Amino acid sequence: MSFDLSSQPCIPVLTRDGQRQWRSLCEVFAAADSDVDIAISHPSPGAEVACYELLLAICHAAGYTPRSPQEWSKWIDQQRSFDKVVEWLTTGEGRGRFDLFDSERPFGQNALLTEALTDLGYGPVQLMLERAKNYSQFADHVHLYDLEPVSARDAFLAMIIQHCYGLGGRVMAEGVVKQVQHTLGYRRPITDGAVGRLGARVRILAIGDNLGRTLRLNLAIHESGGTLNATWDERERRPFKAGSAMERRTMDGPSDWHSVLGRSVLLRGIDGDPPTVDRVLLCAGETVAVESEGDSYAEFDAVYVKGRLLKASLDRALWRDAHAIYSASLAPQSGDGLFGLLGTELTRPVRLLAVGLAAVNRDVDGWVRDIFPFNPDRTSELRDAAEVGVQLAEDAAVALKDAGQEAFRCIYPACPDSKAQRDKLKARFDASDYLWARAGTSFHRLLDRVEAGHDTRSELSTHAQTLRGIASEALDERLRSLPPNGRGWQAKVRARDKLAKGLQARRFKEFGS
Repeated sequence: MSFDLSSQPCIPVLTRDGQRQWRSLCEVFAAADSDVDIAISHPSPGAEVACYELLLAICHAAGYTPRSPQEWSKWIDQQRSFDKVVEWLTTGEGRGRFDLFDSERPFGQNALLTEALTDLGYGPVQLMLERAKNYSQFADHVHLYDLEPVSARDAFLAMIIQHCYGLGGRVMAEGVVKQVQHTLGYRRPITDGAVGRLGARVRILAIGDNLGRTLRLNLAIHESGGTLNATWDERERRPFKAGSAMERRTMDGPSDWHSVLGRSVLLRGIDGDPPTVDRVLLCAGETVAVESEGDSYAEFDAVYVKGRLLKASLDRALWRDAHAIYSASLAPQSGDGLFGLLGTELTRPVRLLAVGLAAVNRDVDGWVRDIFPFNPDRTSELRDAAEVGVQLAEDAAVALKDAGQEAFRCIYPACPDSKAQRDKLKARFDASDYLWARAGTSFHRLLDRVEAGHDTRSELSTHAQTLRGIASEALDERLRSLPPNGRGWQAKVRARDKLAKGLQARRFKEFGS
């Protein structure tokens, strides 16, 4: 059986009229500049990023790689054709390398696992990062044994998400570890997966007005482009033996980076219309290192916050660190990275898509996704607006906490001895979570207006006024449960007075009342 990604619909795209369609790899590149397909679109943000990663890997492998910032800019302005990539897929080195069920070289997989797949594999849910949750299976995760087939294209998307975002730790049940080691002759490292290359950071992509422009915007500058990782045994990779856990293979370019096989995996296909997958074997993948410190493709879109890569968290929305994204484009050391190129070579506005996987202790919490405007002529203004806009929201949150404390002291003058009980009672009046849940809309409106050319200070004043309204509404909601007696009325008055004073202090002093 066969499922060749170069000719079978496997990439989900959004068309200009708002429809979701599936395209083969050849169709994606052939129509990239037709203005019919404007973006990759899928309910899972991780699938969107993984598809972009694969398309970028194919571009670089086909030699579609800018050699300088000037060439990068020229390709974008002149809409350099993707004919070279289509030719590479159909008649060049890429031909025949994208069959998901090839018996010897299945795309993205390790055919060396064939002997163990039937006896030691799991149901395809094991491949679905969002559904498998902590796939180490120390608990009784019966759903992972469900052999209900999934479509080949869904299995393909789940597989490339694993390559990008796979969680670290044991990737198979304790009971089958020794069986795998005995059957395959491998040692323990094959059962212990490393964190995927995008699993501990936020991936940022520049999004243009069509798919072709988006791909060109995110091409890293390199001399050769590197080599695509199409299947496991086509090049030398890590040996799964004792003491090899820290061995890293040196990458040769951006195509190698975008297509790293983060998991050693094999799918069992079932012929049909459409073809499906009913069993998978998922093991540890390869670990890699860049060629030298001068190679920027591995950190092409890197954004640092307090010295660390920007990371996803459900407790902190991405917009709260938007200023770091804009600051990256103004940093003198940004060079040939994405933000350096956007800040110096770009001539038209774009959008920045930020996606990250939030996970705690190898348990998936969910995807974090946001979009920010970027205008090369308004970068400083956007950075300033983002920085001050977040500071205003933080000041409003502090004012709400202080107001809640005032209500707490009035209602509970005799504080409980237990800290846990005190914290629980204080949380009753803390409305800062209400504010954070609603401030994002005002913040994005602020950035959109500044990007469009409106006065930064005027828009910040509007943002500050909106935050005042949200904060007042949030506090009133929390005080609604107070008893209708003297103490309750006193708590309301004192809390509202405390909030009003807080919203006149700090950054709010600069933006009126």
